[in-house]
Amino acid sequence: MKKILLGICVLGLLASCDPSKDSIGVPAPIAESQLASEFTYTQLAMNDDGSYVESSTGNYFKFTSPRVVTIYRLNASGGEVILSKGSSAGLFILKPTRGSDPQQKFYVRAREFDGSSVETSFNVTVDVPGELSLEMKIACSDSGTKTWTWDGSVHSGAVWGNIGYTPGEDWTSGYWWGCPAEELTGQLQHSNTGVATGEEDSRAYMVFSEEGIITTYDAGGNQIRKGAFEIKDYDNGNKIAVNGVPWKVGTLHTDPGTILFPFKINGGGTTPTDFDIVKLTSDKLQLVYADAGTGSWSEATYWCFKSNTDLAGSLAGYDESGKSWTWDPSITGAVWGNMGYQPGDGASIGTTGNGQWWGVTTSDEFNGQLAHTDTNSNIGDGDLNAYMTFADGQITTYDASGKKIRGGAFTLDVSTADEFKVATLNTDAGSILWPFEINSGGGKPTWFEVAYLTGDKMTLVYPDGGSQSAWGEATFWHFKAK
Repeated sequence: MKKILLGICVLGLLASCDPSKDSIGVPAPIAESQLASEFTYTQLAMNDDGSYVESSTGNYFKFTSPRVVTIYRLNASGGEVILSKGSSAGLFILKPTRGSDPQQKFYVRAREFDGSSVETSFNVTVDVPGELSLEMKIACSDSGTKTWTWDGSVHSGAVWGNIGYTPGEDWTSGYWWGCPAEELTGQLQHSNTGVATGEEDSRAYMVFSEEGIITTYDAGGNQIRKGAFEIKDYDNGNKIAVNGVPWKVGTLHTDPGTILFPFKINGGGTTPTDFDIVKLTSDKLQLVYADAGTGSWSEATYWCFKSNTDLAGSLAGYDESGKSWTWDPSITGAVWGNMGYQPGDGASIGTTGNGQWWGVTTSDEFNGQLAHTDTNSNIGDGDLNAYMTFADGQITTYDASGKKIRGGAFTLDVSTADEFKVATLNTDAGSILWPFEINSGGGKPTWFEVAYLTGDKMTLVYPDGGSQSAWGEATFWHFKAK
C-alpha cells in the first residue's frame, strides 16, 4: 500500500521511512513533446446567436489537458498576455488587434512537482479584423461597436442647448442655455415633427458601429432611427482653428436626423449633417453645430454624450504606445492609503474619496511607509511624478525620470462589474505603482477592484487579504491620465 507508506513518511508520526526504498518517488519531468501531444484543442468561431461552430480560422479555442496549464501569447514588446490560467480544460480567445498577422502563436506552460516548468507552443491561423483609423477606434471602440448616451455632467445637467460659437478653445465658456435630457419633451418645437420619440430621456442611447452606422434607441431598447456617419478631418486629436480659435478635432458627418435629438436649436426642425467635434475621447463625445460662416459668439447648438462601454480604451488607449497614468492627489490629497471597504458605490470613492481613513499625500510621505513594502525601500514609484503605462496586455512602471522600475501582464475583466466596481484588474504581482497592500508587510495583490474608471481618472481598491468584508480595512490607489 504505497499511498499509506508515503503518508506515513510525510507525517513522520507513526514510523521512520527510507525514501530510497519507496518505489513512488517524485514523478519524472515531462518533455515538451509529451505536453504538446497531451494538449488538445478545437478551433471555433462564434455565431451571431452566441453559439459556436468549428472553424479553421476561428478566434475561440476549446482545450483539454491532463494537467493544469497556463496559456498565453506574447505582445509586441515580448510580454506575456495570459489567455487562460490554472485550468485543465476551458475556452480561451485569441483575437489579435486589427491589422495584425493572421498567423499567430500561443504558448502552453505546465508546472512540474519540483517547481520548474515545461512549455510548448502552437501556430494557428485566426481571423483578424481590418485596421480601424484612430478616430473610429475611439468612436466605436476596438471591438467595433460603442454605446453613447446623454451626458449631463458637463454643465449643470444640460445635454443640449445653445452657446456663443467659438468663444475660445473651451467651448463651454460660451454657454448660454441648456436642457437636461428629461426636459427635451418641452423643446419639441425645435424638432421636425413636434412628437416625442423616446430620445428625450437620460437613458436613451445610440450605438456607433465600425460599418459607419449610428442607431438610436429609447430607454427600453426600441430603435428610433438609424443612419450613416463618417468622421472627417481628424488629425490625432489636434485642434483645427475656426474663426481664429483652436476649436474642433474633426467633423462628424451624418445622414440627416441620425444622432439623438438631432435638431438645430431655433432652427424650425433643421437636422444638420455636419457637426464640429469639439471633444472625442474614450468616454466623451461633444458636438457643436453652427451654420457655415457663423461668426464668433453667434448662436450655435451643442450636444453632450458619454460612454461607459469602452473601459479597455479608457485604460490603455488605442495604439501600440498605450496609455500612461500617474498619481492623482486631486480627490482628497491622498494617493495611496486605507479606507473602509464598500462605503458606497465605486463612483463615490473615485470622485470624493468616500470611506477614506488615511493616505499618503506627498512624495516624501511615501518614504515613511517603507514598512509596507517587500524591500523596505522606495525604488522610485513612491514619487508623485512616477507613472505606469498600460499597453497590449502589459503594465510598465517608471520613476519620475522615466527609468523603468518593473513590469507585468494585466487583463481587465468587465464581467465582474457591480455597484461597487466597474471591472476587475488582474495583474502579475507587483505590476502597478506602489503595488502594496497596506499593513500586510509587503503583500502585492494580483487583482484589484476598479472602483472608478474614466478617460481621466482611475481608482483601485483591494480589500484586506481579499476578504471583501464590509467596512473592513481596504487599500486604495488614485491615478490620473498622464
